Amino acid sequence: MMRLGTEAPQFSRNYGFWSEDEQRALVESRVAIAGVGGDGFQLGVKLARMGVASFSVADPEVFELENVNRVEGASTATLGRRKAEVFRERVLDINPDAEVRIFFDGVIPENIADFMQGASLVLDESELTKPEIGSLIARRARMQGIPDLLVMNVGFAAQVTSFAPASPWTFERFMGFDAEMPLDEIADAGVDLARCLPYIPPYTDLRSLRAVAGEDGHEPASLPSISIGVDAASAIGSAQAFLHLTAGVANHRRSPIWAPRIAYTDAYRLRTRIVRAGRAPHVLGLLVAAARQKLNLNPLGSYTVADITRRRS
Repeated sequence: MMRLGTEAPQFSRNYGFWSEDEQRALVESRVAIAGVGGDGFQLGVKLARMGVASFSVADPEVFELENVNRVEGASTATLGRRKAEVFRERVLDINPDAEVRIFFDGVIPENIADFMQGASLVLDESELTKPEIGSLIARRARMQGIPDLLVMNVGFAAQVTSFAPASPWTFERFMGFDAEMPLDEIADAGVDLARCLPYIPPYTDLRSLRAVAGEDGHEPASLPSISIGVDAASAIGSAQAFLHLTAGVANHRRSPIWAPRIAYTDAYRLRTRIVRAGRAPHVLGLLVAAARQKLNLNPLGSYTVADITRRRS
């Protein structure tokens, strides 16, 4: 595969903010992306524009109408098409010399080694409600000695952290599981939002979280997501990816955010902070949002079980 050189005009405007050596590191990297809905698609496109030329992408899904509100690749022209295939087309449109390997089965035990072969970094953008996939990815990342980057959008905000290969703070610990717990047991246990969402925006309509949790015996609703949060996720996520991919270049860069620390940026509040993983910040966020909602200060989000049922009928 031919790669663009550091002298290519496509990179000329990068050099006010990073060096040719850092650009070379980006060009020579391979990034594995597990999931190219929302955050994953946007993150991958940003990395392609930054110069990353080799990707492995796993996603079994096709684009549906509900993706159009937030996913760059979702449009009337791509409805019903595979997300990974559309992502590859977008990357090749940016850089015809890029290589994008696709895994249409998603991330599964049978393909995890091939999916992450040669990767310098893995982006875990798998479904939050399927922690067994995140655990599979994290275990392979530790085996290969590469960072595992986790980015999630929440409302008008996004949060980011990474799991270091040798750190005791593993993805499983972050989610509340034992590092050696079998994947089927992790799947059965499900996800605990109190552990993986330390930042709850104080303007949150808590009725939405109750719908996601599956209140009154109803099936849990999908996590709501808007394009502003996805944009925030792709911005802070691609910045962290840059730090990971250029870590071998001495250029006085700051360290990435490693678990148990988590950074969040909220575009609505114009605020960025670093917090520690755990239940305490999540519970505090819930209490603040609950107090504001009781005082009728929070805007309502029309995402109750009744709202969802009415729109589907």
